[in-house]
Amino acid sequence: MKDYLEMTEEEVAHLVWIHSNKFTVPELFRKKFYPQKTYRNACYFLNKYAKSEKWFLHSEKPTQTSHTYYYLTAGAIRTLDAMDRILVRSTKYPIKINPYEREHDLKVQEVRIAFEANPDLGEIFWVSDFEMRSGITPLVKSRFLTGKLDKGRWRGSWSGARNHSRRTPDGYFEADVDGQRMSFAFEFENKPRSDGKIQDMVSYLNYSFPETSKMIVSAIEKNAVRMIRALKIKIKKNEQQKWFVSDFEKATKLPFKEIWFQLDHPLEAGGADN
Repeated sequence: MKDYLEMTEEEVAHLVWIHSNKFTVPELFRKKFYPQKTYRNACYFLNKYAKSEKWFLHSEKPTQTSHTYYYLTAGAIRTLDAMDRILVRSTKYPIKINPYEREHDLKVQEVRIAFEANPDLGEIFWVSDFEMRSGITPLVKSRFLTGKLDKGRWRGSWSGARNHSRRTPDGYFEADVDGQRMSFAFEFENKPRSDGKIQDMVSYLNYSFPETSKMIVSAIEKNAVRMIRALKIKIKKNEQQKWFVSDFEKATKLPFKEIWFQLDHPLEAGGADN
């Protein structure tokens, strides 16, 4: 294929996952694909992909002490699009990393990695914030992965739909839990949100995902407790069983069923533990 890059299946799997998150860093790439290997090994893979003989990835290091961020080149995007391995609204637009959202996005990515490896969850189907902002709804992605999507028609309809699109959560996922297929809308609170922003979150999650369980992860336990108290006021009693709150440490360390405080339960004085 002229102008397309040669890729192995392993390389395709790496690149598809990276692009679904917009970008990655070596430590998270290691945790996802090679948890038993070293950070240096992850750097080896990513740097190899960023060199001219592969040219799959760009690398960006904003400061001497910051992470090195890796994201797909235009050639890699064109190639994966032609192979029907990624869904993009256009192959013309480069990836742009928002410096104000990097820390938040890396935490979201780390929670995703933990969920995808969690023994309580099976057959995970994940749609990222980056994908949803590009018009890739859960239904669109599901149809794409099963070969049922008319990609050209979807691209043509995007320009008319994008101005009407609502806010998106930080992730949507479906998984098998105890033999039952369940769906979840996931939000990560990196810093404490104002009362108004919490109300906005409640409104758009209830509107966009009325039947879906809502999972809120705060950066620290103190903020999770604050979030629980705020949500108990804002969400009707008969809807609280669909809302769950946790903190980053629990979400990335514990089995899935042990992570959450269910909102319709009483909040103990000692914290948000079940």
